Amino acid sequence: MDSDQLINIGLYGAFALLAIAAISAIVMNLINSLSNTKSLIKSGIGIVVLVVIFFIGYSMAPTEFDSVTSAAFEAAEIDPTAESTGNLYKLVGGAMTTTLVLFVLAVVGLVYSSVARIFN
Repeated sequence: MDSDQLINIGLYGAFALLAIAAISAIVMNLINSLSNTKSLIKSGIGIVVLVVIFFIGYSMAPTEFDSVTSAAFEAAEIDPTAESTGNLYKLVGGAMTTTLVLFVLAVVGLVYSSVARIFN
């Protein structure tokens, strides 16, 4: 066996272990959540809030490109007139807005908890 074959075997083993770990983490969390329904309801509310924030960001995202964006797409050999390009552009804009909103909420939460500790 040469070194390339050993590396491939190691990579396949790592991928298999990663998949097993991910599936185990999901299944164990589901089992724990089903035994405690209050945590399941809180998780559901959190997911709904994330989806609402994403759809607000998605609806605010632009669908038209300016000249700089069109030039960048053409330089990357992407057709800026294609419908899929506009949809992907809007999807990425929604995801970026969601990320920004969640980042701001995290910073506000950190500042609030720090100030609350000072006064308690």
